[in-house]
Amino acid sequence: MKEAADTKKSKRGKPTLDREEFVNFYHNLTERSEIKELYGLYSCNKGYLTPKDLLTFFVEEQKEENMTETNCTELIFVYEPQKENKELERMSFIGFRHLLISPTQHLFMWRHRRVYQDMTQPMTNYFISSSHNTYLAEDQLKGPSRVECYITALKKGCRCVELDCYDGSNGEPVIYHGYTLTSKILFRDIITAIRDYAFVASPYPVILSIENHCSKEQQEVMANILMRTFGKSLYAPDVLPSSPPSPHELKEKIIVKGKKLPFNLRQSNILERGSSVDEGEVSDEDEALEVPSELQQRQQEEVKHHQKLDVKFSQSIGMKSVTFKGCDQPPTGSENFNVVSLAEKKIEKLLENDPEGICNYARSTLIRTYPAGSRTDSSNYNPVPMWCGGCQIVALNFQTGGLEMQLLHGKFADNGNCGYILKPNCLRTDEAYQVVLGRGQSPTRMCLNIEVISGFQLPKPKNSKKGEVIDPFLKIDIFGAAIDTQDRKTAVIKNNGFNPIWKEKFKFRIEVPELALIRFAVYDKDQYFDDFIGFYVLPINSLQQGKDVL
Repeated sequence: MKEAADTKKSKRGKPTLDREEFVNFYHNLTERSEIKELYGLYSCNKGYLTPKDLLTFFVEEQKEENMTETNCTELIFVYEPQKENKELERMSFIGFRHLLISPTQHLFMWRHRRVYQDMTQPMTNYFISSSHNTYLAEDQLKGPSRVECYITALKKGCRCVELDCYDGSNGEPVIYHGYTLTSKILFRDIITAIRDYAFVASPYPVILSIENHCSKEQQEVMANILMRTFGKSLYAPDVLPSSPPSPHELKEKIIVKGKKLPFNLRQSNILERGSSVDEGEVSDEDEALEVPSELQQRQQEEVKHHQKLDVKFSQSIGMKSVTFKGCDQPPTGSENFNVVSLAEKKIEKLLENDPEGICNYARSTLIRTYPAGSRTDSSNYNPVPMWCGGCQIVALNFQTGGLEMQLLHGKFADNGNCGYILKPNCLRTDEAYQVVLGRGQSPTRMCLNIEVISGFQLPKPKNSKKGEVIDPFLKIDIFGAAIDTQDRKTAVIKNNGFNPIWKEKFKFRIEVPELALIRFAVYDKDQYFDDFIGFYVLPINSLQQGKDVL
């Protein structure tokens, strides 16, 4: 294209474009025939769009119900680059192209880019964006631990971070993956970072999931750090509520999740004087010990015999970690802000054998799930089945990219990326949940029609050969209830990553759209292994509707 633009053929030895040639080259480079076709249709081939023409486009093509001619005049003023066209209230083709790639025309429904859901229901009614072993930057065995990992997760809207706490030197508790060679960071430094970044992305509560392996002395140090650093922001009532509070009630609060002494023991003067009463285990989970070794087993036995729960640290707990005893035995009692932690294989087995039991259990108790300890490479499991089972806190390794994290970020882009998504009605009652299991007809079922039109300037995949031209295709995946899982692929466009045009139509029948995510992924077709180029994930119910595809 550059050679073709050099119409005057410079005689100085090198191809050279003058000003006029460069402008022509730029216009050819950014040519979009499919957009020009659309532009010609709504401009009636008169060479410009009036506010009335633009309104017709928004109503008929984009399904914008609330658009007015005045709005269209304002958009012309914003996106039209030529001053004279602005004055005449006309939009050129370049202005129209700028408009189509602007945030106002994003595939993600603009109303869902802010908090729009009811935030006053109990926390058990929400999915919560959650990170596993948040401190790790790489693998689970010898990788570095970094404070920055907490900052990154919180800035992405994560509302539940994990801290594995162990005794450190000089009386300072440390965070690291116990019984491994991962590096250690001070508990104090992480708490300071959380204080500074907790509410940058969202005002809703942040949960600190504590895996506590500290001695009573260093537990007290942790309690002092928590209370001094967070002050009034720390949610630590004397008596936990009889039912879970709402995200709205706990706005800008830090909630520490962990084991908590019974109320009568917390008030006991005997305990405070250091009685030998067995206060119980301090942690109900330990993923590191799921990969046993002789050293780990010895350390585990040592810890098991000597650890007790400190009264002061117990007082800092705002969400009580309890042991899962079965779907038919949910926690009871006057203090009922509870959470159970289930490893990947455990929750998968439960969802396979008793999905109704798990969904019902999650209506009164928070369920946190986390990757198996055998995932030493920090890989992730598919979070979708856990969400479809009603599990609220589905923790993933944020440091590891890939499909699973794409799905998490896509799901929590909804509701203003605040980290809390209200669970749909189909998870609220046993009768409604039958639809998720494929045992009934959903009142919200839909037929989703998609037309894949074109691509533009698609990048080459990493490590591609120099000079190689890609053969792109698009794959569309639906993730959600098992009955809705499906995918489609476009044709492969040979040797054209610059401006491939597909114009292919697809139809998806979706029974439970409120639980469904759609993923668009571009690949370069290869003989042995298709190379990944890029993706976009969003909830089905956050798709901005366009012109009907028949």
